[in-house]
Amino acid sequence: MKIKWSPTWQLANELQGIVLIGFSLLIFKLLVTGDVTRLVAPKMVPFLYATMILLFFLGFFRLLNSNLKGADCDCDVCDENTSFMKLTLSYLLFFSPLFLFFTLQDMSINKSILPNVQYEHGQTSSANQAISNATDEENLIAINDDNYLPMMDNINTNLDNMIGKEITITGFIHREESFTDKEAVIARYVMTHCIADLGIYGYMIEGNLSKLQSDQWYSLKGVLEKKEYEGQTIPVIKVEEAEKSAAPEEDYLYALDY
Repeated sequence: MKIKWSPTWQLANELQGIVLIGFSLLIFKLLVTGDVTRLVAPKMVPFLYATMILLFFLGFFRLLNSNLKGADCDCDVCDENTSFMKLTLSYLLFFSPLFLFFTLQDMSINKSILPNVQYEHGQTSSANQAISNATDEENLIAINDDNYLPMMDNINTNLDNMIGKEITITGFIHREESFTDKEAVIARYVMTHCIADLGIYGYMIEGNLSKLQSDQWYSLKGVLEKKEYEGQTIPVIKVEEAEKSAAPEEDYLYALDY
């Protein structure tokens, strides 16, 4: 239907354009600062480039055409009776996250804002046969960022063949309510696609752990054993040495990279 131009209609179109460009700039800032990998896995980043460009052009043309008169319209924003206040308040839902994003500086994630995240000790993907063969021939299992998840798969798949081998690993200490004083987990945050599927993947550790502080980073050396936990047979590291370590530059590991 053809309607008479109104300032309310123009304001609605301008607000929509600003919101679209705002979210485009949000993605741009994430890409420039490198914080984008705190929210999505690196292999998803190309999709964000396309989204950023699309949002910018949609917002630009929305602003460019905001004052068209006599255009066809059948939506609520064309209602001449809509007040400026009601229209503005309805867009605060979109402007609020934009304001917070551009004013907050800390993009780090910790367990205090992820209360439902629990550690995983099961399979993460299919075991890598090359890693499996190499591990069978070695007495020392050195776990690092490059082999963290494949090695976890390999150990869970071939646990009986791994018993008694020495293992070194670096991660942060995680504890759950059900753990005893001599139990903890040496873990890493793992992301598959985005922060919504962020999880804690790690290995149960046992020993004299009273000096190991939760959420602090340590490099551990121990012997791989197995135990029953919640009805499952899982690997457990009997800790022999523990040394405080600095947190890595990259907080997360990404399952899609393996």
